[in-house]
Amino acid sequence: MNERKNIIITGATGFIGSFLTEIGVEKGWQVTAWVRETSNTEHLPSGVNLIKAGFSNRQKMMEALQMIERQNGSIDYIVHNAGVTKTTHPEDFDRVNAENTGRFIEAIQESGISIAKFILMSSLAALGPGNPQTLEPLHPDDVPKPDTLYGKSKLKAEKIVRQSSLPWNIMRPTGVYGPRETDYYLMLRTIKKGLAPVTGCKPHFLSFVYVKDLVKAVFLALETPITQQTFHVSDGKTYTDREYRDLCCKILNTNALKVTVPHWVLKAVSFISETFARPFKITPTLNKDKYLTMRAINWKSDISNTIEMLHYSPEYDLQRGLDESIQWYRKEGWL
Repeated sequence: MNERKNIIITGATGFIGSFLTEIGVEKGWQVTAWVRETSNTEHLPSGVNLIKAGFSNRQKMMEALQMIERQNGSIDYIVHNAGVTKTTHPEDFDRVNAENTGRFIEAIQESGISIAKFILMSSLAALGPGNPQTLEPLHPDDVPKPDTLYGKSKLKAEKIVRQSSLPWNIMRPTGVYGPRETDYYLMLRTIKKGLAPVTGCKPHFLSFVYVKDLVKAVFLALETPITQQTFHVSDGKTYTDREYRDLCCKILNTNALKVTVPHWVLKAVSFISETFARPFKITPTLNKDKYLTMRAINWKSDISNTIEMLHYSPEYDLQRGLDESIQWYRKEGWL
């Protein structure tokens, strides 16, 4: 019997997927990267199997799964990490995040393969922001009230997974940052250039998770016998947007001008950037979905069940994670 663990990782060439792939290889597992035909795979670690199957054709997916099982002897784990966080076409959120998940799960169930665990990489956005009055942290059992197209599509994907016959766990990370990430990076670049903005008159309560801690939590959720659970993932702390900005300034060692941007200005800029970017098929970082996320007051995350069930212990608080990230950005010439 083949004792080497075999894992399929979708979205393996993206920010989070690349770290999942690297850790899988480091653990000595046989990693199969499930990617689109157009994916840039040049940075995948050596020894990774490559499957360019996409998610549009269920029969093709079934054949690919059966081939992987024949070649490796088994498929122990699947991490479905593929998806979109922003797009020029709103319908892409449901098509990519929800419908593709549904077809992929159908292919897994109908292919005849047997797996020990299926992980869906969801998002805290599937739950929506927390109560701005009570400021209670978001708990996995809270009633979902997503207010963005992205969050709604992720919630649809979660419902599809829950209705399946697979042994599943769902991961809901909060804001994920780290080397190679491009959205939080823009904040660092803006501060580096001398401007340190926050939005709104009141503090916003945020949570973060460093990508390496998220990946650690995913592998804990894979290897535990526990199934049919939803896990929030953060560093276990809460930060205000002012604290986040000031910490960025401190680590970057800059006296950037600190400004407060009213929500109405942020909304207007989001609308304008989307409108002007659409004809060029460019997806702006600041868009309607991002505006709704940035407007929310409460993104606190309760990770108590992740700690209790998975024995998850985050190694990076925001200062350590930002310090390591900024070192990487500087080394690579991004900052």
